[in-house]
Amino acid sequence: MTSMNPGPTNESGELSDEQRAAIFSAANAPKDRGAAFRTGRVPVSSKFVMWAVAAILFLGLGGEVAQHFFGAYGKAPRVSAPTSPVRNLTTTTNPSAPTLISLETYIGLKFIGTAQAPVFTLKTQSNKKWSLASQRGKVVVLAFYNSICNDICPVLGSEIREARHELGPASSKIVFVIVNTDPNQTSVSGERRALIVPGLSKIPSVKFLTGSVAKLDAVWTAYGIRVYVGAKANEVSHNNALYFIGPNGNLEAYAKPFAAEGKSGTFTLDASSIHLYAQGIAETADSLVK
Repeated sequence: MTSMNPGPTNESGELSDEQRAAIFSAANAPKDRGAAFRTGRVPVSSKFVMWAVAAILFLGLGGEVAQHFFGAYGKAPRVSAPTSPVRNLTTTTNPSAPTLISLETYIGLKFIGTAQAPVFTLKTQSNKKWSLASQRGKVVVLAFYNSICNDICPVLGSEIREARHELGPASSKIVFVIVNTDPNQTSVSGERRALIVPGLSKIPSVKFLTGSVAKLDAVWTAYGIRVYVGAKANEVSHNNALYFIGPNGNLEAYAKPFAAEGKSGTFTLDASSIHLYAQGIAETADSLVK
């Protein structure tokens, strides 16, 4: 696949995944369009990726809740109550160009409104029950990737690790949770590559959640995550989303993780881009702390 140079933003003022990656990536910048969609080992055309992402965001194919959240994507949310604003995120610049954008734009941050986040209960890597309802009073950063870490896991996991470090003492008020997206690998284990590869296994406050396929599917559907299984067992793909849930349980905002997929199916992103995305996560989460 060919890379795309940064161009004008769309009508909503949002940069595309390719534009964000091109602006901030170094010489080894992403050369494909797998930015917002995890393709794994399944050969997926760029046209299919864009249609799939558009379908999820505009039509809510991930479920009725996702349709409610994203029904007016790029416009004002379909809620009568005002959105909860976060403070202005740091403005950053590409060293080789005069382009200035905010970290909010870089991570693809969109505010949802004051809808309550769908509650769920799954098991942690320590085989303990974890429920979203029990986290009232804390900010929850909710991510999705595969337990065997063959998708965006190495990149997003590293961004979560760096974001937690950036938060410092404030991290005690913020919970990072990752929901398993692999229907073929649902067992509970503290030795999951999902934690080991990105360096999260020694951070007990980061939870990797799993459960039966039925329970996982209910969470995927509620949060607009579409999981596709190919002809072979290891052919699993899904769209990427990162949610920010406020202390009162409101689903405040979501962001769009992205990475570059190599020919071997490995997902990577250069260190500077990972750091910038981590900053965006940290500043957004910190702004929601009461």
